Amino acid sequence: MSLRAPPHNRLPLDMSRLSDACSLRLALSFEPRKLISAPIPLPLVEVQFEAEGIATLWVQVPNSMATQYRPGQYFMCWNPYDSTGGMSRPHFHSEKPYSVGDIRVGHSHAHQLVEAETGRQGRDFLGFTIKDLGRQSGELTRLSVGDWLAIRGPFGTAFPQMNAGERLVLVSGGIGSTPMHMAAREARHRLGDDVRIEAIMGFRNAEESHYVSRMESICDSLRITTDDGSLGTQGFPTALLPELLGNYHDGRTVLLTCGPEPMMLPVLQMAVDSAIKCYAAMERYLPCSMAVCGLCMVGDRLICKDGPVMDGDWLLQQDDFGSSHGHWAAVG
Repeated sequence: MSLRAPPHNRLPLDMSRLSDACSLRLALSFEPRKLISAPIPLPLVEVQFEAEGIATLWVQVPNSMATQYRPGQYFMCWNPYDSTGGMSRPHFHSEKPYSVGDIRVGHSHAHQLVEAETGRQGRDFLGFTIKDLGRQSGELTRLSVGDWLAIRGPFGTAFPQMNAGERLVLVSGGIGSTPMHMAAREARHRLGDDVRIEAIMGFRNAEESHYVSRMESICDSLRITTDDGSLGTQGFPTALLPELLGNYHDGRTVLLTCGPEPMMLPVLQMAVDSAIKCYAAMERYLPCSMAVCGLCMVGDRLICKDGPVMDGDWLLQQDDFGSSHGHWAAVG
């Protein structure tokens, strides 16, 4: 497909028909391998502003992709526009990984819920929540409805599924809230009240807080921390974590975390010290997602192939885990 201009800059188009046609193309490519191997462009059907410098980009996808997506997996998202807003010049390093932050299944359109059940009449949408952390992510947060976004995937490992009677503890820092939301959403939708979900969300300040209302509607308890104390408890998520972990040693608790590695390291250590199984969604630079470039190594494993969801006990044994790394903004 040749992208010569955003759809809204062309002759008048029926955006629903355009989204349906692009979704059909996705389905034809996705079904044989359950994977989109080359970027396929989709028009943005909605741009939802979450907080300062944070936006959720919604694209229509086939039902099979929406319902078979596993929380923790990510897509490579390609911005076809160059820095001037056109498509006439090469735009290098414009494809980066992002996790799915939210899903709408069975909608009649982007704003109206028909039925959140697989197989019902309606359309299905993936929402990629992106924070302005630099050139590529910043340009994505400034796209508009009708602009193109190309995706390939999904790639990587997923969070383990919870069982009835278990307890899920979620700890996020910054944009790491998005895979934590999907993990909570999947557990609640599948198990209902047979799972207890408790979460801690950390932000730098109140202006950057996002997904709070989403998590409040799913979790049994939610605690907020901010570095400056402008919302919730002042400090880091680790300050509140001992309270959640202290009284649970029955082997029925699982901890998931996503955020900067300097935050995740003590979170995982606390979980391991409490004999709680734990997993982290890793944030590293993933240029290819094909296990070719080798730039996403942690220890002797590739995050694009063996992650991004990785066993916490194993990560704590790796010398190169726990330092600051550049955001890839997919799972964080």
